[in-house]
Amino acid sequence: MSYPPPCPFRTTAWLAGVRTPVPVGLKTDLRGACAPATRLGSLLALGLLAAAPAALAAPDGADLLDLPFADLMQMEIRSAGKREEQIRDIPASVTLVTREEIERYGWVSFEELLRYVPGFYLLDNTEDRFIGTRGSVGGGVQVLVNGVPQHPSLQKTLTATEIARLDIPVESIDRVEIIRGPMSVIYGNNAFQGVINVVTNALGQAGPRVSARLGSRDSAALFARLGADSQAGFVALNLGAAKTDGLGAAYTDLMGPRQLAALDPAMHPALDGDLDQKTGSLDLSAQWRGWEGNLRLNRRDYGIYAFTPPFDEGTRIQLDTLHAALGYRHRFSDDLGLRVTGIYSGEDYDAYQIDFVRPDVQGEQRQSSRRKELELDLHWRPATGLDAIAGYRYLEIDGVENRVLVTPLLDVDIRLQPVISQDLFAQVAWQVAAPLRLVGGVRLSLLPEAYQEVRRRGLDPAPVVLSAQNQDPEPVNGQLALIWSPRPDQVLKLAWGTASQDTDQINLPEPERIETREAHYTLTRERWTASLGLFQNQLSRLSRTIQRLESTTGVYITQDDNTGQWDTLGLELIAEARPLRDLNLSASLTWQETQDQASGIDPGYSPALLATLKADWRRGPLTYAAYARYVDAMQADWDFVAGSTPGVVRRIGEEVPGYWDLGLNLRWDPEGPGPYAALNASNLLDAEIRYPANELTDFTRGLIGPGRMVTATLGYAF
Repeated sequence: MSYPPPCPFRTTAWLAGVRTPVPVGLKTDLRGACAPATRLGSLLALGLLAAAPAALAAPDGADLLDLPFADLMQMEIRSAGKREEQIRDIPASVTLVTREEIERYGWVSFEELLRYVPGFYLLDNTEDRFIGTRGSVGGGVQVLVNGVPQHPSLQKTLTATEIARLDIPVESIDRVEIIRGPMSVIYGNNAFQGVINVVTNALGQAGPRVSARLGSRDSAALFARLGADSQAGFVALNLGAAKTDGLGAAYTDLMGPRQLAALDPAMHPALDGDLDQKTGSLDLSAQWRGWEGNLRLNRRDYGIYAFTPPFDEGTRIQLDTLHAALGYRHRFSDDLGLRVTGIYSGEDYDAYQIDFVRPDVQGEQRQSSRRKELELDLHWRPATGLDAIAGYRYLEIDGVENRVLVTPLLDVDIRLQPVISQDLFAQVAWQVAAPLRLVGGVRLSLLPEAYQEVRRRGLDPAPVVLSAQNQDPEPVNGQLALIWSPRPDQVLKLAWGTASQDTDQINLPEPERIETREAHYTLTRERWTASLGLFQNQLSRLSRTIQRLESTTGVYITQDDNTGQWDTLGLELIAEARPLRDLNLSASLTWQETQDQASGIDPGYSPALLATLKADWRRGPLTYAAYARYVDAMQADWDFVAGSTPGVVRRIGEEVPGYWDLGLNLRWDPEGPGPYAALNASNLLDAEIRYPANELTDFTRGLIGPGRMVTATLGYAF
């Protein structure tokens, strides 16, 4: 959450008389004004097997676009409860993005796709991207690829970048399943605000193809899919590579007068040329009889802005991630089945080129971590209308290391002792009568009694061992929901749930907590559908940092605690219509208000209003599409100082204004195998998109996001 997390290790650089805090290494996040140099993630929980290619197949081979909206509510997905369920029976708010929709609107990245999910917004600090939803941003949404949870983004001692979760070529995506609300009962720690499952192996929806893309800002991408399926199974291979020059604003448009006056004349005058990005990925998925396997490799090499403008080549990072999963399903009978899943993942973060603060600063920061996971899921239908799942998960995090050598500022090596946790969980769904369904679940997590890290500084041979007792080693999370369908075209969902989310601070061992109450009503007709959702989130145990003035020395002391508490109220409206067979219209509006109950200060990074508008029309082989989104004004985070003037609050940047972003897409795609082409323009009106300051990109006026982008795509479907 957006409370300022503690900064146990800080060094101070003096830039032309301006005191600038520099945390250990480069790792920061938007959950606070100060994040330590590490953010490895507390394990996203769990072991789904890859979703079967036919899990969302339209009846009788029809395209999803040709189905009445009432039939779409009966589509089945697996990410909500690790079993195929109709969307209408899932005890949460669900959004489905299909391959057809991606093609119609021409989104060129997974990141851009998520920006148009109702109720979602993304923030950028050049090093990372942060998913925001329901009033808070960063760390709270668990990402799965073909049901496999991606490497943790939160873990004691380290803070890993979330951007690795978004480096999925949009061309490989067959559908995206978004479940909002706490999902800890099914997925464990860190499924705080929901789950995103990205399916990249549904060959029945999109077969082998190749494509190339060119665009402004020297952007380009290549993609290829190979695959084959049979009655016994399938194999799908997705390969992608992309590059772009990234953002390019001048610092005079980002910084306030005081910041500009403090700059060294030798520093670069603009971001342009320092933030280029190169990505490459391999995604292999296979299924044979009862066996399922997934392998995902990803590399990102990119420049970031770190604290000050660079002097020479800029600061650069190479980020490598590996995910491997192997599962087996065995059916004992029509009513009883077992699924076993093993997962191994690793992430290596190497800031191999450091260039900030002073010309003589050089060095690197390396972070690494490994995850081993085993899950057993037992699916049982003891009676007609009664479905149950029970499971056990074993999770081990090891190899967690953060090595920082930045001369002359810092020399430290931090290692976390292996962390082992276990979980027991169960969920039961009971179809009481034709119109009424009840869902309940519980999860017991067995966490370590204590966390321990070993820290070495410079040439000091004596390591320092820090140990923190876990005040809540056996957290329990629950879920209750009532789903009422008085008529086939109406669904009312009333849901309550809790979730836990780990913090990266070893001295704050208690997990953050969320409790959600939600009511969601959907009405469908053959040509239109509308839904209304109301939710209340109560967040507690949020980590925060308070600076206290020591009266005897006159020095500010950083004090960490986890007493933060937020309350969020929200409303979500979504409507879709198909007035003509080839014309699709949709709109969404999200209102959310978040209050800080502990301090009374409005939290940062929490826009009050979000909206999306989309329209597309198909005429023969041509599709014309327009789409727009609105993101309301946002405050930056704040530093809370308890000193000579009690309650002094200082935002780390100015409020950034709201903005509209308009896009257009023209696609030529004849039916059947053969060539296709698209021309896309995002931010067509070149609106100024600003992201609020955080500690890494502490621009007083906010970071200016991407301007107008025009891209052309040419491909061939086999």
